[in-house]
Amino acid sequence: VRKEVEQREKLQKLTEELEAKNVKLKELDQLKSEFLGFAAHQVKGPMNNVKGFADLIATGAYGQVSDEARERALKIKENAQRTVALVGNLLDLRKIEEGKMDFAFTQVDIVKVAKEMAEDYKVSAGAKGLDLQFASVAPSLLIKADEQKIRQVIQNVIDNSIKYTDAPSTSSGQKGFVKVAVEEQGDYALISVVDSGRGMSPELVKKLFGRFVRDEQTAKEIQGTGLGLYIAKQIVTAHHGQIWAESDGEGKGSRFFVRLAKQ
Repeated sequence: VRKEVEQREKLQKLTEELEAKNVKLKELDQLKSEFLGFAAHQVKGPMNNVKGFADLIATGAYGQVSDEARERALKIKENAQRTVALVGNLLDLRKIEEGKMDFAFTQVDIVKVAKEMAEDYKVSAGAKGLDLQFASVAPSLLIKADEQKIRQVIQNVIDNSIKYTDAPSTSSGQKGFVKVAVEEQGDYALISVVDSGRGMSPELVKKLFGRFVRDEQTAKEIQGTGLGLYIAKQIVTAHHGQIWAESDGEGKGSRFFVRLAKQ
């Protein structure tokens, strides 16, 4: 009886200690989220300003500039855009963790959105010697979605394809590509992003949409957080859609698909 009483007392003490540590961990996690949100907001504003001014310089709003200066301004704009996207991913991660990601569903022309996103990335693709193409049989295709969130999904996928696609050697006579397309599949709209890039192993494809997942072979060479596709999946899932990736293997390019219900 004495032993049982002692064991119960020890168990009670351990339970209290664990509960206290759990409370402390929750407090630290909350502080981490608050700091992350504060830091991200502090970065996002200035980087948007940098992006805007670089765009004004590139378009000649402050007067004519040389081709070299224009090219540099577009590069600044591109890097600022990537930083803003990264900050957006960090803020969205915080919202997902706290269950506070909000959606404003409206009627959206997915053909128009996908085409605009492809146009936005033509400079980035061209800088790497890649051919970025857009195609859609239908001139318009309506879905019910949060337009900004769906833009973010397409942006993350296109950005991923460009990052992991290199221009082939000039001796091959071919050009690396990223092809963005929208097609109608019955009651659904299917957005696809196909590239001629590095491809993926079957093991990587299986875990690709997890949090902080990156290709270990290229992690040091190519910058990233491993959050873009994870957040894209959370957004698509909230739209009751599907997102997935395919690849025939390393060095054989990748194919990304997003399927969303039509309006």
